Amino acid sequence: MDTGAIKRSVKGQAALEYLMTYGWAILVIMVVGVALWQMGLFSQPAIVPGCRGFSQIRPLDSKLTSGGLLTVFIQNEAGTRLNVSTVTATIGLETCSLSSPSTPIHMRPGRTEELNLTCTGSYTLRNYYLANIMIEYANLVSGITHKSTGECWGEVE
Repeated sequence: MDTGAIKRSVKGQAALEYLMTYGWAILVIMVVGVALWQMGLFSQPAIVPGCRGFSQIRPLDSKLTSGGLLTVFIQNEAGTRLNVSTVTATIGLETCSLSSPSTPIHMRPGRTEELNLTCTGSYTLRNYYLANIMIEYANLVSGITHKSTGECWGEVE
């Protein structure tokens, strides 16, 4: 038998073994990657709604619909009676104005009130929103007017 043919056969076998070994390794990595993807490991986490900032009147929860209705639940944490006179919000460049209830809103200490603000834009479901909210109110005992400002965020529902 020719020794040149044997050398070529050994080189070919080594190359084939090399490709098979790495091919199986790549296949296993791909199967594990697909399994992790199907389990949701690479998906974006859900947006946890929340609010920050604010002072004596504090939002407890908020929600923005795709039609532009921003609902905010506020609570009087001042320990005294308050009159809410103005509530405005901005989302990006869009302005939201209070549609219900009508002002002034009389709030006893600890009272919770639902505010509905109508925004001028339309929003895409499951997108992130950030609303800058300003609540102007008067302390009925002292007669002093204050502003409670902050932001609420979440996912458009």
